[in-house]
Amino acid sequence: MTDKNITLIGTRHEEGGVCTSVELYKIFEVIKPDVIFEEIPPSYFDKYYVTRIQRNLESDTVIKYLKSHTIQHIPVDSDDVPLDSFFKDLEYLHMRIERLLDINGFNYRSFNDKNSLYIREYGFPYANSNDCIFILEEIQDSIEKGLQVINDEKLYQTYQKWLEVNEKRENEMLQNIYNYSKENNFNNAIFTVGFAHRKSIMQKITEFGDKSEIKINWIFYNNKL
Repeated sequence: MTDKNITLIGTRHEEGGVCTSVELYKIFEVIKPDVIFEEIPPSYFDKYYVTRIQRNLESDTVIKYLKSHTIQHIPVDSDDVPLDSFFKDLEYLHMRIERLLDINGFNYRSFNDKNSLYIREYGFPYANSNDCIFILEEIQDSIEKGLQVINDEKLYQTYQKWLEVNEKRENEMLQNIYNYSKENNFNNAIFTVGFAHRKSIMQKITEFGDKSEIKINWIFYNNKL
């Protein structure tokens, strides 16, 4: 048995509908973490917590939680952040896929709209549900089918790079968590990560658990709808 428990919570970086820092704070109060692992690069920490020139739903929640709780909050994301030009290419990719609406049976926009609606209406219970995983899989399937129809090499390259970036980031986040857990004692921790990463992170946790000498009791937050 291990006394190190980490609850994985799929979050959204921007507030919308009932997906708010107030609702995330309520989850924090139930779990009562000693440590919060955050999906931000270490080099961005000062921007969120010292100068506060940058903020998101999670950082707003952490700042509020720190007012009445003494905890460690650890940035675990990769510092290898792609250039702005890459994100512009990615935005263009999604725009091209979106134009395929109702052509050859693509459902990218309809599933995207459902995902946005459900996150606003149901918040964290949806973001941490199997329903969310299913819809995100449908969105990804529509993107891959759309790329086949468009048949643009640059779009293929952008998509592949996006997959590679996420793969690297997720591995690095988990490795940083396991490294911290090896060197520090805690009872309850929370790992907040964008809900689009949740399925992949859950799968990788099994792989890391098999290889690591540190045993962590992972809890997948799932307050059912």
